[in-house]
Amino acid sequence: MLLNNKTKNLLRIYFILLITLISCKNVKERKVSPRIKSNILINSPSSFEVFNDDDTIKIILSKNNNYEKTIQNSTLIFDQDTINFLNKIEVKTKGRFVYGQNILKLKITYSDKSTENYSRSVLIYPKEEPKELDYKIIKILPHDTKSYTQGLLIDNKSFIESSGQYDKSYIRRYSLDGLKVENEVKIEPDLFAEGIAIFNNKLLMLTWKSKKALVFDKNSFELIDSFEYDSEGWGLTRIEDQLIMSDGSERLSFLDPISFKINKSINVYDNKGKVELLNELEYIDGNIFSNIYGDDKIAIINPLTGRVEYYINLEKIMNKRNYNNIDVMNGIAYNAKNQSLYITGKWWPSIYEIKLNDYEFE
Repeated sequence: MLLNNKTKNLLRIYFILLITLISCKNVKERKVSPRIKSNILINSPSSFEVFNDDDTIKIILSKNNNYEKTIQNSTLIFDQDTINFLNKIEVKTKGRFVYGQNILKLKITYSDKSTENYSRSVLIYPKEEPKELDYKIIKILPHDTKSYTQGLLIDNKSFIESSGQYDKSYIRRYSLDGLKVENEVKIEPDLFAEGIAIFNNKLLMLTWKSKKALVFDKNSFELIDSFEYDSEGWGLTRIEDQLIMSDGSERLSFLDPISFKINKSINVYDNKGKVELLNELEYIDGNIFSNIYGDDKIAIINPLTGRVEYYINLEKIMNKRNYNNIDVMNGIAYNAKNQSLYITGKWWPSIYEIKLNDYEFE
């Protein structure tokens, strides 16, 4: 059967109307989830409000106008403590919170014994600004410009250094005058060497993105063992029977040196906020010294709290205009006999022995 143009047009209109009607019906039948309204309003503090470590947090709650239930009790829940109140309370930050994000957990109990849980995140910064330390250069030593320094330490009157880059990584022991290489071992080409630390006559070395730590005999550099971990590896140092690892964030992780499991973590903050890109680490007489990737300063960190107590500004230690192929500052070693620091960087031509002014090592 042949259809004329008029009939064809009428059929087109019919189909369009039919599709439109079906679509409208589907829209009407579609169920829209109602937005869940909070029965309790947290008027204070605001979300992610910043407080210092010697501050007072005012917690103020109010009931939604349309909610009929009566608040009988509110409970502020900490890890090992609770505080009961009705709708207002002031809480001191000192000794109760860690640096960084803290979650205030609230449990609301109504007169009919029903309960609801709420939370509000706040940020805690140190109140005190870190002091800036001056220094003086004692000695300048030669440093291999092919060494992409990742870790540096002193052991038995020698430097041990780890050097990074894929297919070029190695660990090396050399004399304190920087002139004589005493031992060197190349690392597998698919591993990028990172920070090092000594524990029980073993040299432990992180790798960057492989999530693998290598364990060597610290004298022969013979590979003994390996471990895996769950983050990037940057810096490594030791505090007594624990290892401390950085991963490029503001976090420092405390590890079991045998299993490499994390025992605890701290967040590193100064009075302006979190201090990220923590890199090479050295534990010296009660504090953690850390390079900050891409920055010519060293942070001196309280290992109990994560607060930066001092900065060493080393921006002027070397005239970088004279060198085109150098990278960032990285490498901290401590000479306990001289109470001096050795400072270098990736592909740097020199190691600088410095002494700090107005700072006493134990």
